[in-house]
Amino acid sequence: MKKIFAFFCFILISFQAEAKLDYAVPVPVDVEAENSVVAKEKAMRQAQRQAFLDVAGKLTSEENVQKLSELSDDKIMRFVQSVSVADEKSGGTKYIANLTVQINEQLLKDYMAENEMIKSDAQEMLVIPVFKKSPRAYPLLWEGDNVWRQNWRSKGLIKFGVMQLRTIGEHFRNIDDLNADNALYMSSSLYEKISEMNGSDQVYVILAEVMENGDLKVTVKNEKNKTEESFAVYNDGESNVFDKAIEKSVMYISNMEREVKNNENKGGISKGAVNAVYVYQNVKDWLIKSRTIEAMEQVEKVETKSFGGGKVNFVIHYTGSPDDLWLSLQEEGFSHEPEENYYIIR
Repeated sequence: MKKIFAFFCFILISFQAEAKLDYAVPVPVDVEAENSVVAKEKAMRQAQRQAFLDVAGKLTSEENVQKLSELSDDKIMRFVQSVSVADEKSGGTKYIANLTVQINEQLLKDYMAENEMIKSDAQEMLVIPVFKKSPRAYPLLWEGDNVWRQNWRSKGLIKFGVMQLRTIGEHFRNIDDLNADNALYMSSSLYEKISEMNGSDQVYVILAEVMENGDLKVTVKNEKNKTEESFAVYNDGESNVFDKAIEKSVMYISNMEREVKNNENKGGISKGAVNAVYVYQNVKDWLIKSRTIEAMEQVEKVETKSFGGGKVNFVIHYTGSPDDLWLSLQEEGFSHEPEENYYIIR
């Protein structure tokens, strides 16, 4: 009976140990230097390094921990989420305290996965680079002068953390309605076709526009949840502006994926966006209607894309479900009619 009980306790302890790794590491410090200020700085660096290697040691091999120990203090600091201090005593040449160093779990795992220090299920993602030579130019996708797509293709398979990004290849031309315009304003049916051919529902459309001053404006669009982020890349005329834009795009995709996971873990509210067209009588009519839509509880903002011919193209950024959005619009007196790439709002 005692053996059974001991075996049960062993299993329970092992399960608890593996179930949750604590990324908050207590580190007592007692450091002496030429003065207390320098001693505190030295103690902080030592504590961060110790906590970082302590957590890493529970995730990977001794050989990999040795490699991680060769990182500089500044690089290790990037993995530190916070440092809390208790029982602090400082004076003369000494600094004494009980520190708790919180390591950023996701950043550490992404870095270790990228450097093949831990095994992870890679997230396969498809990148569709759309290019505009100027803000008013026609968008390009398959055309030979789409230098944005050419630069992405030259990178091959991009690995970053647990992500693997592939640039859309020529075989996707078999999808008849996949062109630059339809990629930018992607319908659910086109998204499903691309996802099926890609073998993954992680699809990102990345639009790069050359501005009048030569800089790049880049918009990263997550077609799965219809969220998007934009940023600018300065063209210094010396380095490759497209290389810088690709590097920054990958970072934005990583951050957008991390935000989705954080919302899921917290039970957060999902976000989305819909492309829409409204036929207006005059500009004042549209301004009144747009304010009404923007004042709705689910709507975060209304982004006007273009005017012309009595029509306005715009994007509704909202939280919650699409059904709730349509219901709220109906309550405000609007109706909607789906088209291939957008909705007509009346």
